Amino acid sequence: MGEDFKEFYSDLNPFHLLKMNDRAISQSLLLFLYLVIFAVLVYKITMVMVEKIRPSIDPAHDYNRRKVIRTGFLISFTIIYLPVIFSSLSLLPTVLGLAGAGIVISLKEVWLNMVGWFMIMGSNGFKVGDRIEIDNIKGDVVNIGFFKFTLLEVSTDPKAEQSTNRLIHFPNYNIVIHRFFIVSDTMDFVWDEFKISISLDSDWERAEFLCGQILNEELVLAPELVDEKIRELSKNYLVRLGKTTPIVYTSYEQDGYILLSLRYLTPIRSKRLNRILISREILKKFKNESNIHLIQVKR
Repeated sequence: MGEDFKEFYSDLNPFHLLKMNDRAISQSLLLFLYLVIFAVLVYKITMVMVEKIRPSIDPAHDYNRRKVIRTGFLISFTIIYLPVIFSSLSLLPTVLGLAGAGIVISLKEVWLNMVGWFMIMGSNGFKVGDRIEIDNIKGDVVNIGFFKFTLLEVSTDPKAEQSTNRLIHFPNYNIVIHRFFIVSDTMDFVWDEFKISISLDSDWERAEFLCGQILNEELVLAPELVDEKIRELSKNYLVRLGKTTPIVYTSYEQDGYILLSLRYLTPIRSKRLNRILISREILKKFKNESNIHLIQVKR
């Protein structure tokens, strides 16, 4: 009885399993389970110690730190554990050779996802917090994993570019097969146009002046901020933004009205707010102008 218990304990002892030169498949699987439990414990203890020593500044910092540490642990333990697990399998080269072709074919999307992850993490990729548009879907990046990334969807309506509060998951291989558009912290503003129509008998010069006044007094971005963003972006791209100050374009339309197009730079997340501000200011200023008549045009 004592010998049987000793043999049973020996078979379950992880240190004894590590020392064995010729393990059975069941013993290798048991050892793998031990190593996974050990890795999880080390990870949890490390995260607790990191939080105690250096508390996170904000949720974004805490998220990014956890992602980096988790990825580092995954890569490190994989590199360390594989030789340990397969050290006793004398037929390992043959097993890998036979399985390799089937794995590559059956898991082609997995490999593409890994390629996509490296592209996302590269200099031409994106990061958490960026706003992107891919496959006609727009959203803010809230998570980037090794196999997929997640967007918080934004409405595609240009008049109401607001969050829909829906999460959309994309396999990473989508950035390999689809083109995508990025608005990042490096260049987080875009051109927008606000158009109004007035009748032909209106004082268009006065209307143009008032619109220009609204843009320059309420919405103008600090020139030094724009220049700083362009310099940062120019480290990787040859960017010539040209004119960065607001401008009002006046044009005569063949349908019999005058079109005023207010063009201005706006932070991407302030786009709707600025449109509301422009609308309010136009209604206020034009209310006191008896010779300016707003009209509604079907487009």
